[in-house]
Amino acid sequence: MNYYGGNYGGYYGGGYSPHDYRADLLTAQKSEKKALGKNAAKLGALLLIYNALNYIYLDLFYILSASFLGKQFIWSLKGAKKYLVEEQADIIEGSSFSMTGNLLVIGLSAITLVIIAVLIMKIDLKSMLKPYKGCVKQGIEWIPTCVLLNVLIGIVVAMFVMMMNSNGVTVPEADFTITSQTTYAVVIQFVYVCLIGPVIEELIYRGMIIKLLSPFGKGIAVFFSAFIFGIMHGNIPQAASAFAGSLVYAAIAVRYDSIVPTIIMHVANNLLASTIDIGDALGLGSAETVYTVLQIAIMFMGFYGIFVKIRPLKNEVNAAEPACSLKKGKRVMLIFTNVFMIIYFLFILREFAIDFLAANA
Repeated sequence: MNYYGGNYGGYYGGGYSPHDYRADLLTAQKSEKKALGKNAAKLGALLLIYNALNYIYLDLFYILSASFLGKQFIWSLKGAKKYLVEEQADIIEGSSFSMTGNLLVIGLSAITLVIIAVLIMKIDLKSMLKPYKGCVKQGIEWIPTCVLLNVLIGIVVAMFVMMMNSNGVTVPEADFTITSQTTYAVVIQFVYVCLIGPVIEELIYRGMIIKLLSPFGKGIAVFFSAFIFGIMHGNIPQAASAFAGSLVYAAIAVRYDSIVPTIIMHVANNLLASTIDIGDALGLGSAETVYTVLQIAIMFMGFYGIFVKIRPLKNEVNAAEPACSLKKGKRVMLIFTNVFMIIYFLFILREFAIDFLAANA
């Protein structure tokens, strides 16, 4: 996207007029605006498609589950939900059922989305999945910094939640507690939260977003990757922590043009966060102690990353910024005001509102 790569030396010698310069600049801006609008539309469409696929596959999961448990095929979604609630309440209220549903839904949705992105929208995701020398080391080295950021933001958010609760306002939060403490429940939660989930989220919220937006600004790609990843969690506590940590995740993915190190970081972060839940489900009384010790040790290492490593990373990302004809603010607004992106943001805002109203009903 280098619109300033030409030789304008003739301008000062009288061979290149101000009119020619402005004409070329306007042409470059028009071209860039069109290209950015196209990619923003692709991104918004992909995010909307992914959410639509989640609903479609979730409904299919309900129908197939009811048919399997009822030993006869139930064609109606309404009939399937009614059967599950009235006849299989104990099963559907357990972690095994919900986590199996989550795993199948996001797995099928992600596979379908990748097919659409690669075959129909011609997005090159293969390059973002390519490992490079030292990528594992990079992923491991950045884990403490991201964990510390999540903890620090988590403390601030917890204070906010307590303040809101003291004023009679309930802030919805995610709950990954394993309610049915069976071997299957523990295994399926581990696979979903610590393995499959991180890979899919990195592919979509780092890989696709960065691939589409980084040609128009590395910093812009980092911001939107973190912002969209944060708000997709659907609740304020998770959104705030995810946004803070994702700024580092996205910067690393942009810096190395790969999501391999961020997948490693994401898996490690979720594994640490699930230590207590999985330990309790396995009946390990020392789980909380192990979690506390690990968290303290990682936090101390994280301070090194915050004070020593983040600034060089930021400088490296800034140094790789492409030359663009449109100002950064204009590019940001073009993304925010794209029709598909607006629809997506409204959809997410609706989800926030529904959960908030339900928690305070």
